[in-house]
Amino acid sequence: MTEELVRFLEAQGADIVGTSDVREVLPSRFAALPFAVTIGVRLSDAVLGEISGGPTKLYFAHYRAANALLDMIAMRCVGWLQRKRYNALAIPASQTTNEAGIAGDFPHKTAANLAGLGFIGKNALLISREFGPRVRLATVLTDMPLPAGTMQLVLCGSCRACADACPCGAITGRMWSADTAREDIVDAALCSQHMKKAYQHIGRGAVCGVCIAVCPWGKRGAKNSAAPSE
Repeated sequence: MTEELVRFLEAQGADIVGTSDVREVLPSRFAALPFAVTIGVRLSDAVLGEISGGPTKLYFAHYRAANALLDMIAMRCVGWLQRKRYNALAIPASQTTNEAGIAGDFPHKTAANLAGLGFIGKNALLISREFGPRVRLATVLTDMPLPAGTMQLVLCGSCRACADACPCGAITGRMWSADTAREDIVDAALCSQHMKKAYQHIGRGAVCGVCIAVCPWGKRGAKNSAAPSE
């Protein structure tokens, strides 16, 4: 049934799909839905190629379109699961729900990491095997038993491309590990404040994208249309 679900989501437009057991990292409010489906949509290499010191209006529009597509696929995933008599809940692709406005109900990259779809990079983003960080994610939580993947080794090495390019210095350049807090590798509040201040001329809610554009894993993935070799 898991293979059937993956085929369904790929037919809806998902570029990557993974499943995981998230009960150990799940907020108590979602305890009845201990498994996760990760849905990923690849971002445009051509759009990201235009980003240098900051985002473009084209990237802003592309970012919003990717999120809308992900939310639609996630809702269709919920419908598929419910038709199979399972409960399911979609976590929006891009929605902040905490008071500081820097976190959602559940981190997509956590489920993606547990699904074995990639590793967490120094930019605190999922670095996928296929596309590097050039992918947007959504998550569906469910009580349908799903297999977990194998967490990938962190392969940033000594690279500091994202940290050196960050316009506000929010990325520390530290390596991620399973017990690392997000604030140890990226100052999400500083990043959010910079985007609100620097990019309002692009549009309300404009996001930066520099750390995605400069990541060598994304660039090699774009060139080869496959995961770069280690």
